Amino acid sequence: MKLQSINAQTYKPNFSSAYPVMHWVAETNGSYAPIADLKLVKKLQGKIIRILNKPLTESTKRMNPAEERLRAYAGACDISYRQNPVARSFYNRTESCLDGFSPLSYIISGEDVKIFENYLAKNIGRLKGKSKEILSHPYSPEAIEAIRLYNNEGLKFVKKPSKQISDKKGLMYMLHTKFEIIRNKTGKIKDYRFVDAKFLPVKNQNVTK
Repeated sequence: MKLQSINAQTYKPNFSSAYPVMHWVAETNGSYAPIADLKLVKKLQGKIIRILNKPLTESTKRMNPAEERLRAYAGACDISYRQNPVARSFYNRTESCLDGFSPLSYIISGEDVKIFENYLAKNIGRLKGKSKEILSHPYSPEAIEAIRLYNNEGLKFVKKPSKQISDKKGLMYMLHTKFEIIRNKTGKIKDYRFVDAKFLPVKNQNVTK
């Protein structure tokens, strides 16, 4: 199965500042499959976040065309990102849906990045640091509770209707990405190359060929 290519001229979803992401991977010229392994999801998600956060004016290395299209596409669809081009990830660790079609990762963009970090993320680092000083390990009861709060409240945050992707008809949208496997001479996976991405309705999980 293959995703349609990015096309900023097609109808664009209208959304605020949070949306789920589904990552798809394929061998060169092969069929794409959705990724449900959290470790690999985090690796691929990290690549997307770095592309979205790359400072264009300070970079000495030009982005490739696929990366440039992604930034332009995100800016065309996401008002929050267009006004403040910054993004961060959230990973769903509270709902163990590993059917290959339920999102494990979300992108938060624009001004909500700072709100999310101040409200939930920074407290974890502070409590872990304090725990290390006192207990010589980062997981005090307070730190564990902060992590639990982050996982639960963070999921509520990214799932708020006011922040979710939706079009004028109320259909919710998800970003689907495409990555191609890069192998070394011995056939071992060396890396993953970003190829493309597209927003599709959440309920329409059968990606087009």
